[in-house]
Amino acid sequence: MEALQEELDALDDALTGKPLRRWVTKWTLRHARERIAARENLRFERTRAFGVARRIFLEMGRRLAANDRLDDPRDVFYLERAELLGVVEGTASTTHLQALVEARRDEFQAYHTAAPPPDRFRTRGAVHAYDLLPDTANDTDESGEASSGEEWTGIGCCPGTVRGPVRIVTDPRSVTLNPDEILVAKRTDPGWVTLFATASGLIVEHGNLLSHAAIVSREMGVPSVVSVPGATRTLEDGDVVELDGQTGIVRRCDTE
Repeated sequence: MEALQEELDALDDALTGKPLRRWVTKWTLRHARERIAARENLRFERTRAFGVARRIFLEMGRRLAANDRLDDPRDVFYLERAELLGVVEGTASTTHLQALVEARRDEFQAYHTAAPPPDRFRTRGAVHAYDLLPDTANDTDESGEASSGEEWTGIGCCPGTVRGPVRIVTDPRSVTLNPDEILVAKRTDPGWVTLFATASGLIVEHGNLLSHAAIVSREMGVPSVVSVPGATRTLEDGDVVELDGQTGIVRRCDTE
């Protein structure tokens, strides 16, 4: 809050003696704040709607399991909406739902061991029938890794410089951070907010100045850098890095 007040005071000083420019600037700031607040409220309501839809489909899963159409109620999440409604309405092309579940579960498990696709790629023919062709103009290599070396540049989202060990997190529900640890993630959503409060800094592979991680970190005053490709694969738990939330530079430090 102190940093914000300093910025506002500096803005007032810069606009001294310029009444028209002051009015336009104040009007723009006020409406920008209102629109950002409206956007975040919409996101919150959308999240609530997702929760309602999830409970509805989970209840469908329980009823299908009770009728021996599924082995487990949560298997319903491997099915498409049209397939579920087709069973209810009698228009489904197959009622062997568990067979569909097993096929999709096998494919989903393969994603855990497969290399992630490049951030930018070209395709030829049917997308799922041919390999993706990496875009050679992209700055990352074919595996999507960040550039080699000990320093990476992303987008600084909240000013401040911190230094500490990193913690790679893929599931926020099973992790407790130490106060000096820097959180490293591929992407975040509202379910990560509790971890933000305990992290000394934040590094995210994807995102921009208006992404969830960027907005929440600014609100909480946590130095953060987003758009650091391959951070979760290049860094390891315990690596000490220095993060500059102003310039967007992340530097691995020598611990010796």
